[in-house]
Amino acid sequence: METDNRIRIALYTQQPFVARGLAAVLNGQPDLELAACRDSLSGALESLKSARPDVLLVHLTSGISLSELREIRSADSRCPIILWGQELEGEFAFQSIQLGVRSIVPGNTAIDDFLATLRNVHRGVLCFDKDLLDSVLSQQRVALTRRQGQIVCLVAQGFKNKEIAYSLGLTEGTVKVYLYKLFKKLGLNDRLDMALYGRRNLFGGQPGLERTKNAGPPLQFAGNRPCRVRSCWCRANLPQCP
Repeated sequence: METDNRIRIALYTQQPFVARGLAAVLNGQPDLELAACRDSLSGALESLKSARPDVLLVHLTSGISLSELREIRSADSRCPIILWGQELEGEFAFQSIQLGVRSIVPGNTAIDDFLATLRNVHRGVLCFDKDLLDSVLSQQRVALTRRQGQIVCLVAQGFKNKEIAYSLGLTEGTVKVYLYKLFKKLGLNDRLDMALYGRRNLFGGQPGLERTKNAGPPLQFAGNRPCRVRSCWCRANLPQCP
């Protein structure tokens, strides 16, 4: 098979061994090629423009937020996205699907099934586990405004009221009013509940929560559901993947 006819895969991961392992597997496939590998969001965005991949594979242990997925989708609405590396809970999966993610692949997926997913997604097939879709469709959702979504995001990143006010150009008093209404709207008891709630609904994988002023446009969240969050990983300064 000619190289030009291969399905070109771009990988976004912060784990070099994952990149090497994927490259080794794809080397044995005449119709698949690892066209680019990047260890940062900016690198992934650049690879969409320079490498023009047919599929973007996002390794979830790098930590990915909904706002980052939105940036990726805006950079190239043509390229289908696959999230890979762990099972996602229903709400983040719901938001991801709305943003155009075509498949969510657990890390323990068999190699043959994984390769079949790459090929099927390239053909335009949506590849999601039935149990995942059932959990997504069964959740009750509470719509938040753009500003409310921004505040939940910043609380999840550890911002204090003064920092939230500065980041969003508001007064501290206005932030307190927003928080009071959010506690009632989401059925949460305190700031810790909101932080855990935001981490679950705004970030997939093991997020290294970076402070940012951009929390993205309006979102929807599952309401009245206390949650647990896995411990965060700090982002490592890894070399560019091979």
